[in-house]
Amino acid sequence: MKHKRWLTHVWIEAPLTSNALDQLSGVTLLYPAASPASPIANAGEAQAILASSGIRYDGALFDQLPNLQIVNRTGIGIDNVNLADATDRGIVVCNTPDGPTESTAEHAVAMLLALAKRIKQGDANMAEGKFGPRTILMGCEVQGKTLGLIGLGRIGRRVAHICGLGLGMHVIGSDPFVTVDEAASFGVVLRTQDEVIAEADFLSLHAPAIPTTYHMINNATIGRMKDGAFLINVARGPLVEDAAILAAVESGKLAGAALDVFDPEPLPVDSRLRNHPNVLVTPHTASLTSEGRTRIEHMAVARLVEFFSGQRPKDVCNPEVWDKRRGA
Repeated sequence: MKHKRWLTHVWIEAPLTSNALDQLSGVTLLYPAASPASPIANAGEAQAILASSGIRYDGALFDQLPNLQIVNRTGIGIDNVNLADATDRGIVVCNTPDGPTESTAEHAVAMLLALAKRIKQGDANMAEGKFGPRTILMGCEVQGKTLGLIGLGRIGRRVAHICGLGLGMHVIGSDPFVTVDEAASFGVVLRTQDEVIAEADFLSLHAPAIPTTYHMINNATIGRMKDGAFLINVARGPLVEDAAILAAVESGKLAGAALDVFDPEPLPVDSRLRNHPNVLVTPHTASLTSEGRTRIEHMAVARLVEFFSGQRPKDVCNPEVWDKRRGA
């Protein structure tokens, strides 16, 4: 039996860029209070939150919001949402993992090609009035090269499809939750993580940030990579040790690195990674396209509509809370 709930107030961490909120009729929309020290000061009546990545959602915050029933994260990661605290308080947590897939995958491929063709260095030379000698910007083709993927979820699979079928790369990958046959079905040869690291000409990370993946790319793992390999990270900052990346490109062990995520964020202003000629950095914008944001925002608001109409929302991260609520 479906139990309808009445939605009257939604607190929105960051303004939406699309018309997704048109799905909510007669609902009061609340936005962060003026004081950055207490952004949820005006959120007491909210039954739902559309969460972004700038606030830590934990028990201390939840306890200030007695009417809160659901938190929906506009994106994949729920790193900033304490799932245990939400579960303890009977708050449903959702995300929108299908929304940013295409945008993020395309960004990873763009970074891969930019590294191979030395786009950053060429652009910098032109901006400085230089034109030659062009041979100092010798790049490489990616056709026939080995792309290694760590993590074969939605984004990793889409990168595999683009690079394997579109660019003619040999794609290998590792993922503890994917079988050999599953990997083969989307064009990936399944290998162990150590094998992927050792064999990749281009290593692209698509793993979650969990204790077992913390600094998975460090001095030791880089030491097992091919000399002159490239590293790409559009997943999560804590996967890589920034100092190890910098040391590797300085020494020439890595020919280059492309990073969209950092730990901490934002990347410190004085970080050498910002201006190193062999490092390409973007400010956590891999999923930031008009199409991607529209998709994410519509999905996020749809989760609220589903929940408050008594339907199980898609992509519930703590299903035990939904099951308990449904039986109440």
